[in-house]
Amino acid sequence: MTILEKNLAAIKLKQPEIAETLQRSRMGTAYKGIAAAKTGEPTPLFTSGQALQSLYNPAREAERTVTTSAGFMLFCGIGNGIHIRVFLEKYPQSFCAVTESDYESFKQLLSLIDYTELVSDNRIFLLPPCTDSAFETALAAAYLPAVHGTFGYHILRTWNEYYKAQTKDLPGKIEHALEKIKADFSVQVHFGKIWLRNIFLNLRLAGSVTPEYPQTDTARTALILGAGPCLEESLSSLKKQRERYTLFCTDTAFPAVCADGFTPEFFIAIDPQNISYQHIIGTIPKETIGIFDLSTQTATARRFYENGNAFFFTAGGHPLVQAAALFSPFPRLPTGSGTVAVAAYHAAQALGYRYIECSGMDFAYTGGKAYARGTYLSEQYADSASRTCPQEHSFVRLMFRTETYSKQAKKGITYRTPLLDSYRAAFEAEKHCCISWQCTDFQQFPYTAFLASFTESLKQNNRNAVTSILPALAWCKTHKKENLTDMELVSELISGYTD
Repeated sequence: MTILEKNLAAIKLKQPEIAETLQRSRMGTAYKGIAAAKTGEPTPLFTSGQALQSLYNPAREAERTVTTSAGFMLFCGIGNGIHIRVFLEKYPQSFCAVTESDYESFKQLLSLIDYTELVSDNRIFLLPPCTDSAFETALAAAYLPAVHGTFGYHILRTWNEYYKAQTKDLPGKIEHALEKIKADFSVQVHFGKIWLRNIFLNLRLAGSVTPEYPQTDTARTALILGAGPCLEESLSSLKKQRERYTLFCTDTAFPAVCADGFTPEFFIAIDPQNISYQHIIGTIPKETIGIFDLSTQTATARRFYENGNAFFFTAGGHPLVQAAALFSPFPRLPTGSGTVAVAAYHAAQALGYRYIECSGMDFAYTGGKAYARGTYLSEQYADSASRTCPQEHSFVRLMFRTETYSKQAKKGITYRTPLLDSYRAAFEAEKHCCISWQCTDFQQFPYTAFLASFTESLKQNNRNAVTSILPALAWCKTHKKENLTDMELVSELISGYTD
């Protein structure tokens, strides 16, 4: 077996996709071979004859140049790997990611130096080349602040000089990836504990019911009802042609739709916050079927359960939800867009509706209004209105809390925001992503068995189990408790939510 074959075999065990791409790549020509340093380590030589690292003592050079301590270190340029080994010997609890300039050069290095011990280390993760479009996404997936803590990066000086043209934007790419990670981490810090609580409580409830695949008339048109201002006009015209439609009602629109005398066939909720429950404080029609993401506010689903309504849970993108769905199936329902309107659209698709229309999905503040009349928030503003602070003032405070721009329309001035625009874009993009549900997706969840298996995996520090609670670990990072570690605090929370 050649050196290249040995290296690719070692990489394939951990990262088969990277190994496969390297296997398909052409052999690079950046290096003319290797030379032995005075201390014996193999050192790559560029075609110019310049050594990539010290030909005297590369280990000492690494000790001098790799001075940053970080829980997660990105190494740009694998070289002979000495600098990576020196770092891990000094900081054995840290993790590393490695990127190269391109697959061709990396493949050539793999044919010259035996990296099998290095790439087999569970603390080391290979990323796509820094010039590859997948680099930023891969870095964001590899670096987990909740697990790794601080971030640092090290660029081999000679490597950087040789690939100057290809790597000039590298610091900017790293910074851009870190901004994405920071934003995601902030969301996890805010919602991590809430999601953990909701998921475990909802899984317990899922263990108490046997859901059924809904009986539907897919010859009808599915009508998705959001809570935007245009909902008011749509409800007026809907009374004349109600029989044409199956109503998929988002949680925010539910009070207004019911108050107008309609009984929606479906109710959809994905919001993990307590406000979700406020939308169903009134009477729930017995005929309405509830669709709930496993991370949604648990009191909402429990209200349907206690009212005797049919309902079922769906699996969104939360890693703990995914772990539960692998243990026992749930109907899949993408929720990554952040708006329940997209989830409702996907639900109609999954149930087989070919014709889908939408109403109340303005993705804008139409005519200077934030919500349709009769929705929970609209009623809240109305109840708190006074002569000195009318309802319009509350709408204005809501609309102008972030950057806003306006556009003249038939119904008056319409205000839009970057966030609402992102919801609109997500909706337009995801409409074409079809999913379908099978009868086998609707099963009673084996809650007790899952809980026993999951907690045992956590005790053994199983990577998949730990990954599934990363949002909760992010919350723990900013909510330290006495002398408990983050994992101990999460375990304590899980114990509380599962009795």
